[in-house]
Amino acid sequence: MKSVKRYRWALLTLAVIVVAGLLMLPWQSLLVVANTWFMLGLVFLMGAAFFVLEKGHLFAGWRRRRRKGEEPLPEEKVPVREVGRLKNGPIVVNKYAWFCLINAIGLIVLGIAFTV
Repeated sequence: MKSVKRYRWALLTLAVIVVAGLLMLPWQSLLVVANTWFMLGLVFLMGAAFFVLEKGHLFAGWRRRRRKGEEPLPEEKVPVREVGRLKNGPIVVNKYAWFCLINAIGLIVLGIAFTV
C-alpha cells in the first residue's frame, strides 16, 4: 500500500491521460488514440532519461577557463579523485524520473495493446 501512495501522482496522471483518450474515441479512431498514447509514452520516456542523466554528474571535471585579467577561479582546479568519485557514483533515479517512467511504461503498453 505504501508504494501505491508513493506513486499516486503518476498513477493519477496516467488515469487522466487514459480517460482523455477514451473521451476522444467518438471523434477519433482507436488507432489514432493508441498512437497518441504511444507517442506521449515516448515523450515521458525522454523526460525520465533527462532526469536520470541530470543526476549523473556528466559535466563533473569540466574546467572553465579564465579570461585575461580575471582572478583564478576556485572551481578551476578540480581534484581528479573528486571527479572520479562523482562519475563512478550509483545511478540515481529520483521521484521525477519515476513519475515519467511509470507514465511512459503505462502509455506505451496501452498504445501497443490497443494498436494490436
